[in-house]
Amino acid sequence: MLTILICKLLRFLGGLLGRGSSLPGAVALKLDKNILSKLTLPEKSLAISGSNGKTSVTELVRAAAEAAGLRAVCNSYGSNQIEGVATALLAASDLRGRVRADALILESDERFCQYTFKHFAPKYILITNLYRDQLTRNGHSGFVLVELRKGLRQESTLILNADDPVSASLGEGRDAIYYGIETKELDERPDLTHAYDDGARCPLCKAPLHYSRRIVSHLGEYECAACGYKRKPLEHAVSGFDGESFILDGEYRVRPQIANSMFAYNIAAAFSAATEALDIAPETAAAALDGHALANGRVRSFSINGHQGLFLLSKHENSMAYNGALETIKKSEAEEITVVLIADLLSRKYVANDMSWLWDIDFELLADERVKRVFCGGLFAWDIALRLEFAGVPGERLTVRQNLDELMDELYSGAAGQVYALTCFTDQNKFLGRLKEGAR
Repeated sequence: MLTILICKLLRFLGGLLGRGSSLPGAVALKLDKNILSKLTLPEKSLAISGSNGKTSVTELVRAAAEAAGLRAVCNSYGSNQIEGVATALLAASDLRGRVRADALILESDERFCQYTFKHFAPKYILITNLYRDQLTRNGHSGFVLVELRKGLRQESTLILNADDPVSASLGEGRDAIYYGIETKELDERPDLTHAYDDGARCPLCKAPLHYSRRIVSHLGEYECAACGYKRKPLEHAVSGFDGESFILDGEYRVRPQIANSMFAYNIAAAFSAATEALDIAPETAAAALDGHALANGRVRSFSINGHQGLFLLSKHENSMAYNGALETIKKSEAEEITVVLIADLLSRKYVANDMSWLWDIDFELLADERVKRVFCGGLFAWDIALRLEFAGVPGERLTVRQNLDELMDELYSGAAGQVYALTCFTDQNKFLGRLKEGAR
């Protein structure tokens, strides 16, 4: 009771200061390291993890839960490591340790599942995918796969992306539900040659993995001739795309905020989790997802001297986050396009100054005649410019300014057509905060 009271008090005080997502839980775990194992959880419990999309999928599932009238506890306001999970659970508990909710929806860091779920086992765990992400911290998706497997309790049913051979391998020998993309309308640039291929070898036996279809990067339809490991049949799928809407399971139409393959996976994951883990009627889940605009700031509209703009938060050190944004630009119907790329800070937690991740991003998509200007800003502006020149973007289209005030002045005087701004959450206010017209 004392631990819960202290956590609630710290959460309240932190809320007044606009903070408090992880500190209350950290203090609670210091007072009682086993506090999470003593809680009584709702009957419906779901955890969401993976390299890409977990924050967006968490928000989408929560929207479906609210549409179904479920009272959900969620850590969408902050930390996805054990301290943030503890804050969310204890803040929603009564003094007897009963979490007062109909459903539990938790975002969990893929490397930290092993620490969180040793205390309790969610009934369902959804894994979005496993990509190379934050190499200084994670090293390689194969290493993350090993670490993630440590956190998956056998009593949890897995919801997995069948198109990702790496994360889908977690379902071998246990209960699992699979989702993916069936339609070929969302296949994105299979002709691009990547510097690496995380799907080159079978995650089970390490023999070469053969693809009959690539959707994006190492996601697609695959089979290992050596051990027989292959893409599983899908329980839920994006079965169609008409240019404006995704068709789910051949029946439910959902208009996405962004029409690209990565967002299609987010929608398919959220639909699968809502209907399977939370037992929400598919028509209710689809209606909640239809046209839903993410409130987490990943996508925002703005204007520059009368030019319409779209801000796409694209996590540094994560090639697929940027590739999804670049595909959105590629699919734009605008006759003229301006792109803004800002890299001023790599991480809040460590400083490695490692820009090798720029070479994993498909910047070749910007070597398009419609892209008239590309503005590169921040401490690593010249690193971005060098990568763009190697990608085939003509040097005369590049404007490089490490000083962000100078960059914005150039942008306001030289923007052309539709403007797209890409940067990380660590740098987003350095762009959005310099907009004269503001953003929404």
